[in-house]
Amino acid sequence: MFTQLLDLLSHVVCLFLHVTGGGTFPRALSAAQEKKCLEEMAQGSQAARQKLIEHNLRLVAHIIKNGCP
Repeated sequence: MFTQLLDLLSHVVCLFLHVTGGGTFPRALSAAQEKKCLEEMAQGSQAARQKLIEHNLRLVAHIIKNGCP
């Protein structure tokens, strides 16, 4: 089950890279930016939620590549 989830995530990451075209992930948010997005998301902001997802794709790719600790 876990390996299937990782396989699915790797496909999603590859699709994201293909769609966005650049082949690179957005930089991680600063602590202040992340805190602001989390606060906005808690108030229902879908844009803040999407920003958090996109800016954490680098972490997702790292976990997929190297596995969970």
